[in-house]
Amino acid sequence: MESVPNGKVKWFSERIGAGFIKTDEGKDVFFSVNAIHSSDLQIIQKGQCVSFDIMKSGGGISLSAANVKTLDPSACSQT
Repeated sequence: MESVPNGKVKWFSERIGAGFIKTDEGKDVFFSVNAIHSSDLQIIQKGQCVSFDIMKSGGGISLSAANVKTLDPSACSQT
């Protein structure tokens, strides 16, 4: 598991229960509703600044997020 300090929610669908986070390094990382810290579940939305851990799957080809938690907007890069 590779730790990533933060990123921004690029897209999230409550209906599907999944979305993508764009890391400060520009990588897109998939996350499911199960990866969201329970106290933050109701406030995840596009543009939200979050911290998370990166989990490699599919033989290291794909990335997914775990332990997704919301952060103060000033914690994310402005890009």
